This record gives sequence, structure tokens and C-alpha cells, in this order.
Amino acid sequence: MIPGKSHIRWLIRSVLRLLGVSGGVFLLIVLHVVSQFLGDADSATLRQAQGGTICAVVFGAAVRGGSEAGPGITRRVQAAADLYHQGSIQTIILTGGKGSQIQESEAAVMKKVAMRLGIDSEDLILEDKATSTWENLAFTKELVGDCSSIIAISDRYHLARIEYLAELQEWGNLRTLPAGRVPLLSFEVRAVVREALGHIYYTLREYFDIEKYLSSQSDFQVL
Repeated sequence: MIPGKSHIRWLIRSVLRLLGVSGGVFLLIVLHVVSQFLGDADSATLRQAQGGTICAVVFGAAVRGGSEAGPGITRRVQAAADLYHQGSIQTIILTGGKGSQIQESEAAVMKKVAMRLGIDSEDLILEDKATSTWENLAFTKELVGDCSSIIAISDRYHLARIEYLAELQEWGNLRTLPAGRVPLLSFEVRAVVREALGHIYYTLREYFDIEKYLSSQSDFQVL
């Protein structure tokens, strides 16, 4: 049966509606990512946590040339160093594995930056196996048993995903704080779009059994 013009028009309208709904949902997720730019760990939170060990978890970013800190690492570690020297945090956990076997782990590179910024090596804990935000949280969760309060530090575009995945992993007491400096606008726009897509992926993974299929695809990498 050859579809008539009315069927074609109905199909076009249906596709346009679907695209409109999908676009609207994606826009809402983007807005949610942006709404979390400020984090939720303010000075009042830090004051309330006094009396125990306050830990910061610093999330890794790109390593350049195999062993040099990229701008993301520098921004994030600087934010932790500022809090450390203010006496707001006592222990810093640096989390991030290797992007390839020929480079240092993100955690090791962050440690070098942290020590240059005057942080005592005894106050640093390294987690150097994680290769995704999910793993950053999962592997670090085993290291925070002595912490009375925990602050996750990363670039502001990353905070919504950290908060969402921490909720899925039932962290409960994790707060988020953005790095003081921000990346270039063109980079951040792309990053926000990537974060929105990551949010969709983890939501689908939570409700559907897609991990087994995706893990079998050689070109797939968890965000």
C-alpha cells in the first residue's frame, strides 16, 4: 500500500512533535546543569561541619603531555588549596586514573600541583583507578570513612552530574563546590551539552538494562 498525502502529513507532524518534545526535555536538562553551577557547599555549611575532619574530593581532568596538569586540574586543585589554607578542610582526596598507559594518573598529577600550592603530602589521599565520574565516586566512597563532612570540588559544569551520581550511590552527605575560575565560554558550552547527555545516559542506565549492550561496543566509553 502506497501511503497517501494525508498519511505522509501525519507522519511529518508526528516526527516534528517528537523532536519538539525531545528538544524540550534536553533543554530542561541543560538548564538543570546550569542551575547547579554554584554548588551547595557555602561558608555556612563549612562552619556547621567544624569539629570533625572535613574532606574535599577533587575530581580529575585532562593530563597534558603525559605528565603535565591541564587547566581543569589546575582550577580544581587551586580551589581545594584555597580552602585548605583557610583551615576549612583538613584532608584532600584526589581522584582520577589514567587516560592511557603512557601517562601519569590524574591523581598523581594533581598531587604535584597540590604540593606546589603548599598542601602537606600527609593530608593528601590518592585514588588513581577511576576512569569516569561514576567510578570517581564509587572508588572514593571507600576512602571517606573518617570524614565528618565531604565536599566535592570540580568545574561548575560538572557539579550536576556529581550530585546526581552521588544520589544514585547513596552518598547522603556529599556537598558540591565549583572551582573559583571558569574555563573559556566556548569550552564550557560544549561541556554543558556533554554533561546533559551524560545525565540522560545515567538516567537510562538506571531504568533500563543497557549497560550489558553498551559495554560490548568497542567504541563506547562511559562518560
